[in-house]
Amino acid sequence: MTTHQERPRERRLTDHDAVALLAEVVAIPSVSGSEQKLAERLRDFAAGFGAESHLDEVGNVHAVVGRGTRTVMLLSHLDTVAGDVPYEHGEHLVRGRGAADAKGALTAMLVAALTSRHLGLRVHWVGVVEEETLWSRGAEYVRTSVPVPDAVIVGEPSGASSVTIGYKGMVELEARCEVARTHTATPGPKSSEILVRALARLFDRYGTRGNDRFGDVGMVVRDGRFEPFSSVCSLVFRTPPGTSPEELRRDVAAVLGEAVEVSAVYDVPAVVVARDSVCVRALSRAIALRGQVPNHKLKTGTSDMNTLSRSWQVPMATYGPGDSRQDHTDDEHILIREYLDGTHILRAALGELDRTLPEAAS
Repeated sequence: MTTHQERPRERRLTDHDAVALLAEVVAIPSVSGSEQKLAERLRDFAAGFGAESHLDEVGNVHAVVGRGTRTVMLLSHLDTVAGDVPYEHGEHLVRGRGAADAKGALTAMLVAALTSRHLGLRVHWVGVVEEETLWSRGAEYVRTSVPVPDAVIVGEPSGASSVTIGYKGMVELEARCEVARTHTATPGPKSSEILVRALARLFDRYGTRGNDRFGDVGMVVRDGRFEPFSSVCSLVFRTPPGTSPEELRRDVAAVLGEAVEVSAVYDVPAVVVARDSVCVRALSRAIALRGQVPNHKLKTGTSDMNTLSRSWQVPMATYGPGDSRQDHTDDEHILIREYLDGTHILRAALGELDRTLPEAAS
């Protein structure tokens, strides 16, 4: 573990610096599993502006500023999905893979942290690896290895004037069908046929249309292998609050039928935070001070707020500049004005938390 110790630096981090950093961050490829180059650059940037910064054992990058007794964590992800998006740093936007999801939020949070050392808070910024994978290895490592902070803001594109207060959960199941090996011309259904017909029944029950509403279960099939004698696929469900993973597995097994074996792989619960929680209030107040009307969103995907809330019972919210409709698209970009608004709003929200976040009970 390489650590850069905090040291004073007189040069002020300006909006020009913030935009230059965003452009550089978007230009550095960081597909899930290949985040090290970006992590090292952000570690060094944070150290250059006076933060204590290091990479941890799984490749997450940390930067800490301030000496207060209360800790606010700002956590976003380094990684992106695969796929080339032509890079562009124009007058009004930055285009490239990850510009919206979530390098805009990641960078805005770092800038806000580095410009908030005057507050009575300890601000702990983290860029985590592998959020775009199903198991969120970076956030899981933070959850189990870092002292629980007093409040958390997770960085995802909500739009500069919106706060995300809830995400669906996720349940991954494996469906497998095996039949006796024979000649392929032998009469009788093959495993691929059995599984495909069973999946058609399951789509009638769930399907991606369940993502239209926060209260419904949505499903996608991924990573399938369909062969005559052995077929398997992953079923990924987006689940509303109150969904039992085991009850869902039993229901899926009943729909697919006895010829298909259904096993649990992974799950993370849905999360919804109260609109009057201290983090939501701080962000909403900061948005209003910026002259915008705060909005609160429920999203049908998942984020690292789901992961952290498994065991961290502290105030949380999710926020970040960027249009989530750009996520993973072939034209992914972020508007510079939106990014700077988000940076200033995050900085103001930290000020609000300095004023309103209670001291931890002794």
